[in-house]
Amino acid sequence: MTDLHNDRVAIISPQHTQVAAVFDSEDQANKSVRKVTSETSVNRDQITVVNPSDQKLSRKLEGPSAPIGKSMWHAHLLLGGAGLVIGLIVAFVLTQFGPALTQQNPLFTYIALISPGLFIGLFIAGLIGLRPDRTEIINTVRHAVREKRFAIVVNLQKHQSVKDVARVLGKYSGKVVESAK
Repeated sequence: MTDLHNDRVAIISPQHTQVAAVFDSEDQANKSVRKVTSETSVNRDQITVVNPSDQKLSRKLEGPSAPIGKSMWHAHLLLGGAGLVIGLIVAFVLTQFGPALTQQNPLFTYIALISPGLFIGLFIAGLIGLRPDRTEIINTVRHAVREKRFAIVVNLQKHQSVKDVARVLGKYSGKVVESAK
């Protein structure tokens, strides 16, 4: 395994990880599902099989959109608020103890520091909402479906090994990808 894989595993717990693999036939995909459930602690209900004619591809990859929207809303409120508070604190310190320019112009100091604090907080929340880490699994599975191939997506739970699942899938698939979910 690569250093990137080891770093990610140290940061993201298995319960927040998905593993996907691509197969040329439905038989290979089903065989891999059986092997994963028999050789690891993964249950069958944690595995989603995606076939080329699947009409619910987006739902299988992303899940319901309401929790995603709620998560984005909370991230924007929390990080935007944090940016606002940090901007207020820095402006207060500068108007009380900073250079003469900031002490003589407190209104402009507050405006100049609250605005970037709020912007940076909302920007970080937007980056979190974009989930660039998810694109590898989504693109891999969509590409497989366009090529009339099958894919399986494994949603891991706590105390399940990403490495073991990837190893078992790697025996039967030429393409195995992992991502935070």
